[in-house]
Amino acid sequence: MNIASSSAFHLGQSGRSIFKYMLCVVFTCFWLLPSGRAQTAERLSLNGTWSFRIDPYGTGEKLNWFFKDLDASNWDSMPVPGNWDLVNEYATYAGDAWYSKRFKIDKSNAAQQFRLIFQSVYNDSKVWVNGQFVGENHLGFLPFQFDITRHIKFDQENRVTVLVNNIFKRGALWNWGGIRRPVTLEITDPARLEFQHISAIPDLKKGDAKISTKVVCSNLGAAPKNVRIGIKIKRDGKLVVEDFVQAAIPANSNRHTVNWMHSLAKSKVALWHFDYPVLYESEITLYDGNQLLHTITDRFGIRKLEIDGIKILLNGESIRPVGFNIVPEDRFTGNTLPFARIKEDVDLMKSMGITMARLSHVSLPKEYLDYLDEKGIMVFEEVGLWGKDNLVDPDHPLPKEWLKRIVEEKYNHPCIIGWSVGNEIGAEKNNPKAKAYIKGAIEMAKQLDSNRFSVYVSNTGQNNPNDAMMFADISMINLYGGWGKWTDLAWTHHKKPVFVAEFGKELNSEDPNLGTVPIEKMMNEMRNKEYVFGASLWTMNDYRSKYHGNPGWVTPPSQNRPWGIVTTFRDNKRSFYATQREYAPVKALIFSAIDLSQASTTISIEPRSKFDIPANMLRGYSLRLSIVGKQFDTTEVRTIALKDISPGDATFGVKVDWKSKVDISLLHVALVDPQGYAVLHETKYFSAPSQPAIRFANTANTKIRIHFNHLPNATEYMIRYKNGDSVFTTARTINQFIDIEDERLKQGVEWSFQLIALNDAGESSPSKAWLLLKDEDELPPHIWGQKRIGDDVFISYSVDPFDYLYEVEYGTQSGVYTQKFATKLVGVLRVQSPEKEKPLYFRMRVIKQWGFASEWTEECKVK
Repeated sequence: MNIASSSAFHLGQSGRSIFKYMLCVVFTCFWLLPSGRAQTAERLSLNGTWSFRIDPYGTGEKLNWFFKDLDASNWDSMPVPGNWDLVNEYATYAGDAWYSKRFKIDKSNAAQQFRLIFQSVYNDSKVWVNGQFVGENHLGFLPFQFDITRHIKFDQENRVTVLVNNIFKRGALWNWGGIRRPVTLEITDPARLEFQHISAIPDLKKGDAKISTKVVCSNLGAAPKNVRIGIKIKRDGKLVVEDFVQAAIPANSNRHTVNWMHSLAKSKVALWHFDYPVLYESEITLYDGNQLLHTITDRFGIRKLEIDGIKILLNGESIRPVGFNIVPEDRFTGNTLPFARIKEDVDLMKSMGITMARLSHVSLPKEYLDYLDEKGIMVFEEVGLWGKDNLVDPDHPLPKEWLKRIVEEKYNHPCIIGWSVGNEIGAEKNNPKAKAYIKGAIEMAKQLDSNRFSVYVSNTGQNNPNDAMMFADISMINLYGGWGKWTDLAWTHHKKPVFVAEFGKELNSEDPNLGTVPIEKMMNEMRNKEYVFGASLWTMNDYRSKYHGNPGWVTPPSQNRPWGIVTTFRDNKRSFYATQREYAPVKALIFSAIDLSQASTTISIEPRSKFDIPANMLRGYSLRLSIVGKQFDTTEVRTIALKDISPGDATFGVKVDWKSKVDISLLHVALVDPQGYAVLHETKYFSAPSQPAIRFANTANTKIRIHFNHLPNATEYMIRYKNGDSVFTTARTINQFIDIEDERLKQGVEWSFQLIALNDAGESSPSKAWLLLKDEDELPPHIWGQKRIGDDVFISYSVDPFDYLYEVEYGTQSGVYTQKFATKLVGVLRVQSPEKEKPLYFRMRVIKQWGFASEWTEECKVK
């Protein structure tokens, strides 16, 4: 296929786009995005740089900013996919904004159908092509598409224009604005495949499985089509089943359904499980005679979920899972969700032993669900109604459209085990029609998909026997205190298995060292109740927000809302390690005997009790022992396969020998799941850490801040400071800095400061002493971290309520700062690297509200 070039945008030839995926934000809209990968369709990327302009007074539509020949040369530019909130100048903007892009299509494609596909635009959008309105969308996390065939001008420049509004928000989440996910132009024959829905239900007694596939086709041609539909089922790339069916698609038909069923023999059935997430592939091909018109491919899993009294069964086996809620975003890619963000977060969850969660208030894109399918985490997709909400109304069309679209689009994902029709919407004093809405929405969900659970997530059902939870398959509740009391009452009132969809207490801290949560206390109150089968912590990650809330729930001035066990930059807090222990598939992993002279150790494994949380059958797990020498190099790794472990089994020991005769610094053992994720760790140190060193210090009128690098054999650090016979020690930290705020430190009086590193074997020798004294300066912000995304560097820094603005100096040589700017942005700012092939050096300071500037931070280098 020949695609002509335009000075504004080059599509290239044969559907090859020269535009690469950028870490930006894309906006979601309208109708169904085909769930499969269109192999015979030309999919042309419209990603890249778009013209961009904010419209704070909402006058753009009256001024015809959608016109085909509009001169947008004085507009700004914005990457797509992307969030405008990632750009300093628009970081807090809420309202209307316009996007525009030009492209050309060769006349040789005039007989084809053209669909403009948006994976996501947040939140409300209108779309024009060549000045003609083609449609709008008001569900900002869902994909949508428009048939723009009649609007295409061949061998001419075409313009697509999108009006985006991000004012809509729910709860404490940030309303990231823009075209947040990719945009494509899909070119197909007028007769094509729309989607397939695959139901794969095993017979657990016989071992076979029934595969039912609904294929939906369309034909926008003027004549009916007699077609042949090919079906191929594959596993690991190998053909399992092949079949063909004949069909007649009427003319001008948007949807024509063809059904296919097959009984898959026992020898070809492998069940999907969170430890063994086996996936099949269904390839559907549409032929007109011998001419191939269109192909789509979707993956699916064969698994069976059941409620057996107060048990939840996966493939006939009781499960008692743990999970997280996530807010799918960070402060350097926003909520654009590039695959790197998806992979890091899902891999992190798997390393924490996660098996099931409600996971997200907002709908997740296909790439995210694909990876959950691959790795084995069970989730609920949710209609994003929250709290007091005028959409909680059985007569309102938008929630029905929302539910229909998420079921239709996400039907084939085995990771999805249920549909939630809303969160915390059951209080009838806030939503008078709540019970009628929830009843009707759950009935609708069951009609759309009878093979999954239908629920709503309640914060009222535990204290109201007449709550709309009566209509749900299981009791999903949110708890922020009284975890044992309220789970008991949820069971008493509703007699349904209880899953705690959210639990927590109050905000922790964005400082990793201070970020602790009472995870053991909360979990222990919910454990050993047969009717409470699982729980999911709010949240895995901190997230951007301005939500105020009651005491204990107030977002800090940085706009980083610290519920998570990792920060917005994904640094581990203290609570990360505590939560990993509480979530581990076994209760304990202990070095019960060590004989270094014989190069041998025995490791004791204590399984979970029968009604613990978590408590699952473990098959295919192993121990991995690492022997680490005095130079902190791993000299040997031993892997021992474990027997099957059932909840309630007795503690047992595993002896592990090694060959290395080197002096050993430490032994590290990990429990490893069948996919290779280390889900529990234990380390035995044989010597105290080596001597640490202070790297840099800031002195001020209230505090002294000391910076240092981490050591490979230390777990915590502290400062010992003295003046004469007066000696004091700070609290321990896991950070790379320590603030010393002590009224005994007087301005002008010199004190000696030494850094000490610690591990379970003891304290290091103190570092070389630094002589420091308080002065009249102000402390600069602390640089929490930096991320380089393409040409952009995102800097995360501490924020104090008394800060006025921040100054950044930067350049491509150490100590040579060629550029400088000031900003009032809080928490994170963006620096554009002047030379992307070179490192960036920067430093930062704050001007306080009384007008005094702080010291500069230590220089930071970004590779």
